[in-house]
Amino acid sequence: MLTAVWMHLDTEERQRAMPKVAALMGDGGMMLMSLRHGPVPPKRRMFEVSDEETVELARLCALDCVLCRSTDSVGNLNRVAGVTWTRLALVKAAGYA
Repeated sequence: MLTAVWMHLDTEERQRAMPKVAALMGDGGMMLMSLRHGPVPPKRRMFEVSDEETVELARLCALDCVLCRSTDSVGNLNRVAGVTWTRLALVKAAGYA
């Protein structure tokens, strides 16, 4: 489970991280992720990350997206600021090394 982590990695870090995380998973294993979208709080290291980019990186590592759901933030301040989240569930295909 990667909760509120992925947006702290820049594009190159995400490209390097996905194969490493996928390699830790067994056949049929599931990875759950939450992606934050919206304004970056001051003095925080965050990057815009799209659902499409993340699903494509996963696909290249034989991870099938079985859930992609967008939601408003549960935190009132974040919700008012326009922060939304995407929840992803990625399953590793059998036979991928």
